[in-house]
Amino acid sequence: MNEYTRGAFECLSWLEEVISMLRERGESWEPLSAEIDGAIRDIRRGVGVDFRERLRATV
Repeated sequence: MNEYTRGAFECLSWLEEVISMLRERGESWEPLSAEIDGAIRDIRRGVGVDFRERLRATV
């Protein structure tokens, strides 16, 4: 995972945590939560594209 992607993942994970706390207070964050989930899925898909090639390069 490159630095840009890692930073985006950390930020989105933090936002996910904040939304979770706000939900506990009874506030609805469903639209934002769905956007964050989609962005995290996109990062995971992108990271996995060349995973096996990167493994071979390190062996």
